[in-house]
Amino acid sequence: MPILTVAFLAVVGFERGALQARHADIPGSSTLLQYVLLFCLIGYWLDVDSREKRTFRVWDMGFFLYVAWPLILPYYLVKTRGVKRTLLTFLLLTVVYVGAFLAGRVILRLAK
Repeated sequence: MPILTVAFLAVVGFERGALQARHADIPGSSTLLQYVLLFCLIGYWLDVDSREKRTFRVWDMGFFLYVAWPLILPYYLVKTRGVKRTLLTFLLLTVVYVGAFLAGRVILRLAK
């Protein structure tokens, strides 16, 4: 898994936790940028990983991901890594996001 994806989730989680600690709304431009960047990072990750593993590649990966990325990503991970490693990958991503979210909340609350 590219480090960029994990770092991105950490930054997003921290930002959302900090904004929630301030009782502030998430700006629409930030949300849009986050979704676009996450989409691009997932596409890049699948492209690089499928080349390394020599697994299936669709002709138009961008459109395919746009339509069904929440279904494609788990399917691809189970197909290439097995169920156990897929669950560990999702657990890692969840722990990074939630940990950064809580860190953002705690740090901003302590700064007040």
